[in-house]
Amino acid sequence: MNATTGLNDIDSQLAITSPSGTNLTLAMFKSKEGITQQDVDTYEGVMTFKELADSFGIEPNSDLIDEKYKRQRDVDTRRINGFKSYWESSKATVFPNITIFVNEIEVIKEVDLVGKTLVSASLKPESSRLISDGQGRTTFIKWLLAQDQMTEFESHTIAYKLIVTNTPTLNCQKSNKLIKQLFSDYHSNIVKPSQSISKYFDSSTPFSRLMNALLEIQLDDSHLLKDVISLNGKIKRGQVWNFVQLNSLVQKFLKVTPVTANKQLADEQIYTCTLELCTNFLKQIFSQIPFGELDTDNYLAVHEKVMYTKAVFANALGFIGRSLLDEMLIDYKRTWDELSLELILKDKLDKFWTTSKVTHNDEGKITILKGTERRIGALLCRELRIYPCTELLA
Repeated sequence: MNATTGLNDIDSQLAITSPSGTNLTLAMFKSKEGITQQDVDTYEGVMTFKELADSFGIEPNSDLIDEKYKRQRDVDTRRINGFKSYWESSKATVFPNITIFVNEIEVIKEVDLVGKTLVSASLKPESSRLISDGQGRTTFIKWLLAQDQMTEFESHTIAYKLIVTNTPTLNCQKSNKLIKQLFSDYHSNIVKPSQSISKYFDSSTPFSRLMNALLEIQLDDSHLLKDVISLNGKIKRGQVWNFVQLNSLVQKFLKVTPVTANKQLADEQIYTCTLELCTNFLKQIFSQIPFGELDTDNYLAVHEKVMYTKAVFANALGFIGRSLLDEMLIDYKRTWDELSLELILKDKLDKFWTTSKVTHNDEGKITILKGTERRIGALLCRELRIYPCTELLA
């Protein structure tokens, strides 16, 4: 194979046209964005799932074409499974809009509407196209419509941004540069929300619903649990942990992962019992935590000094709660009142933690050793005379 043949072969692999071989009629609003300075046209519109599946293919993965020719990341199984899980678990699915590059369209009609230009256009089957953002969504939608008895979803819609390069193909230098730069702009320069706020805003699964319900626990006359938990991940005055750390504590207490929890909590009776169980446990824990001392102007210094605010300590409390729960299932006389945790009052500088190999003192600089949540949990169990759970014995 000579060089010319090789390049022609690559061009043919990268030339994505209509899978169905049919025209796609588009109804869009003409838009004006910074990228239009590069002699391209931009539009905003909506199409049905069926139109998307029939008219747009997916760029081959890097196991089929050399990665140096790629203009998109590979579509992997993990991403598609994520969409499948979302579709199955959510009763209110919404997909973000997708971004599509095409080399040309045929404008049929333009109409002025409330100060904007409504455009009717046709995308010919032989025209080049590439989904610059949304290949995972498109792959999932194609899979969804291929399943039995899924025709009801053909009329579902997804919004799109269309960028017309006005070039012979999308494989030219101009188009390639624009496509790659847009991908970089979308994925490299946008800050994702913190895990805490993402979890807090999520109510689509039984476990996320449980965690949000626990935030409403009344700790005392003036504090709900959500008042002492950072919901956006940034610790402020009076807050003990962030929401991710609280999630981790509860998972260790229940001996679950989010996946296994969702399966168990799908049963409403189990959900109700679990909510009551976690409520009683967390009420006792926070009756022992002197979180009032964090409600001060120098809260960051206090937060750094004390031990109970640390993620490893939160995880340890989950293990100690699990250990006592196991004991309570055997001996009904045991109660949450046994969680009287004097060790909580020992700050990070206390020699107890150094001698117990939880912290390390390097010429006055105290650092917490990684992975010490089980050691802390075992120390708490020993103090309270609770037989440790299996996780602490490992």
